[in-house]
Amino acid sequence: MLTLPDSFNAGRGKASGMFVPAIADEPQLAWNRALAFRPLVEVAAAADIADTAASASAPASADGKKDDKSKSSSASKTAAKAPDASSENRLRTLVDAALPGKWDIQAPNGDDAITLTNAAGDAIRFPVSRTLMNVKEGDNGAREWDLAWGADEVRVLQLISGFALAQGIKHSGDLPVADARKSASIDADTIHDALAGNAPVIHSLEGYHAWRAEFAEALFKEIAYQTSKGVNESKAQAMWDTLSGDAKQAWDYWLRSHPGIRRLELALSGFFENGGTSAYIACAVQTHGAGGPNKRAFLERSFDSVAAVAMLCAPGLELSWQQAILDYAGPKGRGDLFAIMEAPRYLLTRAPRGTEVDDFRWTRGDSPYEIAQLQVASAPDATELRFGGYSSDTVLDRSVPRDDGGYGAAYGPWLMVDNPLSSGAHDRYVICPPAGHVAGVIAMTDLKGGGGVHKAPANELVSGVAELVTSVSDREQGTLNMKGINIIRHRPAAGIRIWGARTTASDPLWTYVNVRRLFLFVERSVRDAINWAVFLPNNDVTRRDLADTIGSFLFQLYNRGMLDGVNWKDSFQVQCDRENNPDVDVRSGILTVDVQFRPVFPAEFIRIRFRQTPMAAPS
Repeated sequence: MLTLPDSFNAGRGKASGMFVPAIADEPQLAWNRALAFRPLVEVAAAADIADTAASASAPASADGKKDDKSKSSSASKTAAKAPDASSENRLRTLVDAALPGKWDIQAPNGDDAITLTNAAGDAIRFPVSRTLMNVKEGDNGAREWDLAWGADEVRVLQLISGFALAQGIKHSGDLPVADARKSASIDADTIHDALAGNAPVIHSLEGYHAWRAEFAEALFKEIAYQTSKGVNESKAQAMWDTLSGDAKQAWDYWLRSHPGIRRLELALSGFFENGGTSAYIACAVQTHGAGGPNKRAFLERSFDSVAAVAMLCAPGLELSWQQAILDYAGPKGRGDLFAIMEAPRYLLTRAPRGTEVDDFRWTRGDSPYEIAQLQVASAPDATELRFGGYSSDTVLDRSVPRDDGGYGAAYGPWLMVDNPLSSGAHDRYVICPPAGHVAGVIAMTDLKGGGGVHKAPANELVSGVAELVTSVSDREQGTLNMKGINIIRHRPAAGIRIWGARTTASDPLWTYVNVRRLFLFVERSVRDAINWAVFLPNNDVTRRDLADTIGSFLFQLYNRGMLDGVNWKDSFQVQCDRENNPDVDVRSGILTVDVQFRPVFPAEFIRIRFRQTPMAAPS
């Protein structure tokens, strides 16, 4: 899910010809905007200085032209006003531009950290890298912090942003490459309709980066259509092609750093790292605070024509999206998919101050994301405070979507993974929703030797995870397991593993993930294998051939251990004869095949009995 601002500003300087998003109220999005387009500021500032010097005021001669003496005088005054680079404090300039209001930079006190304070009592403290900062003597002789020679200002801005975000302090909005006087509104619904379509397939993270580049270009052109008059497809393409490499890189960074796109990247990374081979991407678009697109229509447009899809995920999205993928997976939708859902972020742990959750542990707000702001950490420690009320029946029953037929399963807790956009030790790790990693484990279980859809995707190692946000005990898991919430656990000497294989079904016949997925596999395989029979005569020969085809397929599954039973006759039955094809159905063009088979159930609990046998008395 990509949320866009209501309007975009015209770019200037090195950003000329492109669109810069308007400042957002959400701190995460405000800082993303600043970090993405800040690298273009220096060139823009230089261009503005040149324009200012060229247009400096001077007395005009009688014919309306400035004389050489006036030009010389004006240039001298401009030069006199130019700041002395050696005396300018670049850190002071950066802080003034980045943070709202007046902030003081505390003098060095011997430790390797910089402290910023304001009149409201807020304080931002971040560690110092000597490659970025040094101590110098100011005009008044006092020691002060400043950027080191050649230091990357964007790198410093990343440090400030990380610690500012932790306190909910957003960027000031000051961005010289954005011309706030030239602002144009956009219609996100129109952009969504233009970009939606059949979900494209990728087979690696490199494929994802290629998709994102194409998506970024398409998004730019759609915004051009709406914000610039007389722009057709050819002109929009020319506008994109003439952008500098730095401008395109800034646009891509802004898109990649967006919370929804980053969660997509984290999910895909976990999917491929755990054994997934093919993923289909669908990205919806909406504006901040809007209700978003029609979820069912979006899913239908993205996946109705993509027969190869077997599982659905909505990584990091809130409850209504989790419900939407479950409904679409089951009989209300395609009926041949399995939804990998997520438990609420704070089902098991306390929400931080300032974050409100509802009675069922989902965060409140108008965001499509379960957590609007990406959460980062400096160390992979499961240190979050526990929430004691998670075991309430009402909470567990309503915290995840449920259905009758078990077309989905829910997983938790959330994960700590390496942050691909880390700017330092403070944000080395990022909190990641688990759906992508779980989908990868399920795909690997299907494909590996001895595996298959009949095997429960549990007690399997989850790769690419540094730690879980919290640990769950055996006793705690028992309560969660009975409610169909599968827990990912850090097992001693065994690593991080999925420790549950239950669906969210209310019908006990569909309690287990592997049972539902086996039936989905058989149904899809049989459906694809009997297309030859469509429009053939509905007679005994066709019915016998159909029964033989399906029976042969099920016999193969039995021999591979995918069906239960003492022998194959006990394992499955196929009926397609006059008994279940009465004359009224035949005349209506209906041919019925009834298939029954016994799935393999997982050994969810292993009971071991110990007894003490008394020794016989010696004779």
